[in-house]
Amino acid sequence: MTIDWAVVFATIAGPILAVWASEWRQAKKAIHDRKEWVFRTLWSTRSAKLQPEHVQALNHIDFAFQERDYPEIADAWHLYNQHLNSDQGNTKDSFDRWHEKAHTLLVGLILLMAKDLKVSFSKSLANQHSYHPIAYVENEKLRNEINVALLDILKGNEAIKVEPREKSP
Repeated sequence: MTIDWAVVFATIAGPILAVWASEWRQAKKAIHDRKEWVFRTLWSTRSAKLQPEHVQALNHIDFAFQERDYPEIADAWHLYNQHLNSDQGNTKDSFDRWHEKAHTLLVGLILLMAKDLKVSFSKSLANQHSYHPIAYVENEKLRNEINVALLDILKGNEAIKVEPREKSP
């Protein structure tokens, strides 16, 4: 009689427990994937902090590494965010100090995420700037110059210069 009830219970509970276990694994994987995406994006864009992907990853930290579960990461993010929104100063020296502190805070944040994800690398590796071709920097400067010039024209502060030319044969 006991064996019959055990078979009935196993027949009913087995599939339910299998579905529950599968959903639990999927939820855990989704959490891990979110955290890994934030980490990978910040790591790969650490030398291109103005890239939309970098900003998007920063704004995703609160979602991927929730404060109640990851207080150290949340604290590091809040410190970095406060610094990003602080005054950079108006001298090259003050900007350089601001930039160096920003880099240090970002590296600390990335290292905490790496520890949580069990990704092993040294602090010296994290401090190295990633490959960021000079052409990217030059293109970004050029785009900014074009945007400023176009805005000046649209605001009426500048005129488009037109020079007559002779036709080519």
